[in-house]
Amino acid sequence: MCTNLHEQLATIQTEYISYSYPIASVALNDLFAKSDAYQGERFFWQSADKKVVLLGLGQLEVLQGKTTEEIQAFQTYFFEHSTILPTEVYQEPLLFGGFAFDSSGKTESFWNELEKGYFQVPFILFSQQEEQCIVTLTVRNQEHVETVFQQLEEQVCALLTLPPSEQATPAPDIQATELGIDPWLTLVDESVQAIQAGALKKVVLARQMKLSTTGKFDSAVILNHLLDQQPNTYVFVLEGATRCFIGATPERLIEGTPDYFATASVAGSIKRGTTLAEDERLGQSLLNDAKNSHEHGLVVNRIEQELAPFIDELTLGARRLLKNRDIQHIYLPLFGKRKKGTHLLQCVQTLHPTPALGGEPREAAMQWLAEHEVSGRGLYGAPIGWLSLKEDIGEFAVGIRSGVFSEDEGLLYAGCGIVGESIAKEEEKETRMKFQPMLRGVKGIESSKSYD
Repeated sequence: MCTNLHEQLATIQTEYISYSYPIASVALNDLFAKSDAYQGERFFWQSADKKVVLLGLGQLEVLQGKTTEEIQAFQTYFFEHSTILPTEVYQEPLLFGGFAFDSSGKTESFWNELEKGYFQVPFILFSQQEEQCIVTLTVRNQEHVETVFQQLEEQVCALLTLPPSEQATPAPDIQATELGIDPWLTLVDESVQAIQAGALKKVVLARQMKLSTTGKFDSAVILNHLLDQQPNTYVFVLEGATRCFIGATPERLIEGTPDYFATASVAGSIKRGTTLAEDERLGQSLLNDAKNSHEHGLVVNRIEQELAPFIDELTLGARRLLKNRDIQHIYLPLFGKRKKGTHLLQCVQTLHPTPALGGEPREAAMQWLAEHEVSGRGLYGAPIGWLSLKEDIGEFAVGIRSGVFSEDEGLLYAGCGIVGESIAKEEEKETRMKFQPMLRGVKGIESSKSYD
């Protein structure tokens, strides 16, 4: 720490203190793989366009089971009770984590400490910005705070100088079992009947796949597989003391900058082709399919209505295909100028869950899920992402194509939208396809590649 910063520390009275400094560009997933000493207190985030890559180590604060209002209250408190020391580079302290899909709905005990929502403020934040990497250290103001900062700097230096970690291998002898198939098929039929009777327009049903291993699931190994295998996705890891939530989701919920809010409608699914001609044929059939277009239209209409109070001059992008490693979707971006006085977390609360994850109408669909789905979703399908603690900016994705893991067990989720024309066996096939990205990420198996 330079002398100038040392002199400033002596005069600070706020509860939290933070400062940043640059380091040489480094692959943050490689640092994650070398950071075993922080296991259970880490997070990783890479945006779909790869412009934002974050790695958090250590837990200054943990917020568990909090509502959006409570998280926003903490954001305000931190803003009012913190000091960011002026340095040559700037990266504000961040809060990273995920909300529960439905904190009042069905439970699933396997999620453990993550089940009702989990956020953390790291002691050490690495932020990759274009060609530069920034380290941000945040601590509580206390006696000998300079020593605390020096210790954190030493930890960063030690981590950066560690030799590359050995190439880890996937967990051995992985057993995968799809849970509750017959009851789920029955629920699809019951949901179709309810929709045809006018009780709902759409409901999204999720099901589970249980994984077990005689070895250990390594979050760093799964992370690197997902980064290699799943382009055009938000890749994330959120670790608690006993559980780790990992995924590669194609779906943005909301991005908030000082000037605009941006989101997207992602709905309707079909597999990738094994040849360029087949891939194009499948994509066009998805765009032209009446059922999937109806499902996508429900999502667009709802987002338009719910984004309206937060923006001026709503703009809809072109309807196109979003192609991932295993699946292609109908995709349409929406964005607009941000109204003054609006808050990002209020927008998160308003948009979640979109009809792509809950259903339409929302209240009726959520009630249907609470009464009929066998198990809770934890953080699956819920907002996950980052929030600045000094500005009201950040980005949240929808936590799909994901799974939650203990040391030797995992639970994957996959869902699909049910409408009046849905056929149970076809929906089962769709969910089986949606298990594949995470299953491949866990096993490290790369089959023949689809055309991009």
